[in-house]
Amino acid sequence: MADLLRRLAASLPVGALGLAAVVLARDFPPVPGQVYGPALFPTVLGLLLIGCAIVVLLQAPRAVAAPANTRARVAAIAYALAPIIVMLGWETLGWPLLAFGVGAALLVAGGMRVLFALAAGVGFAILTWVLFAMLLRVPLPRGPLPFLPY
Repeated sequence: MADLLRRLAASLPVGALGLAAVVLARDFPPVPGQVYGPALFPTVLGLLLIGCAIVVLLQAPRAVAAPANTRARVAAIAYALAPIIVMLGWETLGWPLLAFGVGAALLVAGGMRVLFALAAGVGFAILTWVLFAMLLRVPLPRGPLPFLPY
């Protein structure tokens, strides 16, 4: 019973946030001349959050929780500080450098090998730039890379 309450406490806020994203995205006005409007990303993200909440809720109960180790604590602190780092470096570093640096650092903190984390950081920076800046026309800061196309 206690495990079910823990899973409910973890999944309900995530599911509510996802539902709020889906419902509120419906009111976003469409952009003339674009196939995908500004509601696409919040809707997809909201549906993914709802799916994650359902998965957490339906997990099998665990007998005993494993004690947290030092690496897990470092990863938790890194993930908590990531939004602050992004906000502080948004204008000066620009999105591509932030996406690469923060993404790679979080992957290393989570346990991925450094070379793979660097490659994934580059891929994440390129993918998000193409999706948001080039396809959806979201004005992301370029930072010290003014040659990047929109």
